[in-house]
Amino acid sequence: MDRAEQVAALSGAAADQWGLVTAAQAKELGVGGVQLLRLTEAGLLSNVGRGVYQLTAAGVTSHLEVKVAWLRLQPKWFVFDRAVGNPDSGVVSHASACRLLDLGDIPAPQVEISVPRRRTTTEPFVRLRTAQVAPAEITIVEGLPVTTAVRTITDLLHAGADGGHVGGVIADAERRDLITVDDLAERVHPFARKYGLKATATGHDLINHLVAQAGERLRRQEVDRASQEGFDQAVDLLAERPELLELMWARRAAARQQNNLSATASVLDPALMEALLPLAESVRKVSQPNPAMDEAVRKMLVPLAESVRKVSQPNPAMDEAVRKMLAPLAESMRKALGQATASDRAPEGTSSSPSPSDAEGRPASCSGQHEPDDTSSQGPEEPGIQAN
Repeated sequence: MDRAEQVAALSGAAADQWGLVTAAQAKELGVGGVQLLRLTEAGLLSNVGRGVYQLTAAGVTSHLEVKVAWLRLQPKWFVFDRAVGNPDSGVVSHASACRLLDLGDIPAPQVEISVPRRRTTTEPFVRLRTAQVAPAEITIVEGLPVTTAVRTITDLLHAGADGGHVGGVIADAERRDLITVDDLAERVHPFARKYGLKATATGHDLINHLVAQAGERLRRQEVDRASQEGFDQAVDLLAERPELLELMWARRAAARQQNNLSATASVLDPALMEALLPLAESVRKVSQPNPAMDEAVRKMLVPLAESVRKVSQPNPAMDEAVRKMLAPLAESMRKALGQATASDRAPEGTSSSPSPSDAEGRPASCSGQHEPDDTSSQGPEEPGIQAN
């Protein structure tokens, strides 16, 4: 097997393992230790952990130290052959799980992996914790089995992690809907005394205590705070404008009256129901919002903005008035120009001076009708003058 074939064999396996391959896996593919060393010297591989290599062409791998440690738990097994729950398998947990789930800012100096049976490791940066993790408590992140947010928080509390750091993890998980507070409260209740709360403290008390230590707020607390601020603002507004309270009660009474009429209509005979329709319609109109009042309030609150808007926009009414005012002048000028043009086109030898009737500004024909021209008996007619 030449070098190109060796790289091709390793690449096929590493494609499903974040660009990584163990020495045991490489041996299964026909690439021995000496060949791995030569590929490393040629720059085609890099040694990223004891017995773990990365193809240089794969680029940067996120959470590399976690993936290397997890691969070394079962060095001969490829990722696609590993089953969750295998006695030799492991699940990323505790602070390392927080890193992969992107929860909080808890320090993770070691890679923490929970394994189902007791195991040891000589790697100084890896910590194996013996714990059974149910399949329902496992999620997959970047191809790695990771404990869910609820299980991760429970593990941190069981390990005695700093309360402020755990509170940050809880706040982030709740905002991203990875947990429900009620479910988590039931799971963390046994740890309340461990974190300095009274024996009567509930799981909710512990959650609120930890989140407060982190200087965070739960989404539910933020909603309650916003609701309280909105209520306070509404009270201040009603104190300044008590007439709004009267209007609110009037609308509520009208709405109740409308509901009563609707309920009664189902048992009324058709004639009586027909007679009550005008009243029901009046109640419906009263119970609906009042656009006129809303518009008045809007104009009262933003008079300057409204004035600027009106000035900056076109005024069709003013444009129409100006057009009507200028129309007669434009028509007079058009007629004058038309008569001047006709005079310029008059034949030679004809008089361009108007007839007496034209001088007075009246038409030459009283009937106002034109008779057919007889060009065989009359001479050329002057433009603009009707024939008698």
